[in-house]
Amino acid sequence: MILSDRGIREALRKHEITIDPAPEDDQYTTSAVDLVLGGIFQAWSKNISIPGQKVELDLSSTKFLDIAAAHLVDVAVSTVNEVEVTPLADGGVILGPKQFLLGVTREEISLRKTARLAARVEGRSSLARLGLMVHLTAPIIHAGYHGHITLEMINHGPFHLKLVPDKIRICQLVFERLETSPHRSITGQFVGHTKPSGRR
Repeated sequence: MILSDRGIREALRKHEITIDPAPEDDQYTTSAVDLVLGGIFQAWSKNISIPGQKVELDLSSTKFLDIAAAHLVDVAVSTVNEVEVTPLADGGVILGPKQFLLGVTREEISLRKTARLAARVEGRSSLARLGLMVHLTAPIIHAGYHGHITLEMINHGPFHLKLVPDKIRICQLVFERLETSPHRSITGQFVGHTKPSGRR
């Protein structure tokens, strides 16, 4: 069951969901709440340091990142914050066509496990029409999660897009009630993070 705007407000009132800072009234739609772009941006370097080897993420290179070796991917992901993007004077960044950038929401989210709530982060249609994708096959916010939401942003459109923190409603959260309480607790390096890489 997807929560309506009234259901979201009620879940916030009961502290089943925490959103900090709290959404303004006009951030609610009938079945979602908009979230605002935060001010930390990170990108992958072509060179990522992995113990014992140097991996170049360059399609013209014969080197590659073996994603079947999960421990190497975990190490690689943990190094992404070594390449922090320097914003413009107003805090914004320019995302060119076909470019990939990691960002975060301004809001920190908490989904109380016992509330049986999960969420999906989705793009907004006005931005999608410009070609902006805000999540790359990773929309699920699991029950029990807490932290800022990482945005895997790609510009599929023909325009250079300026993204300004605290000014753009970058995505929306859709909340869903689980059938039963989850048995397991959520774990992983991305829980409780404040930066796109997962480091706190």
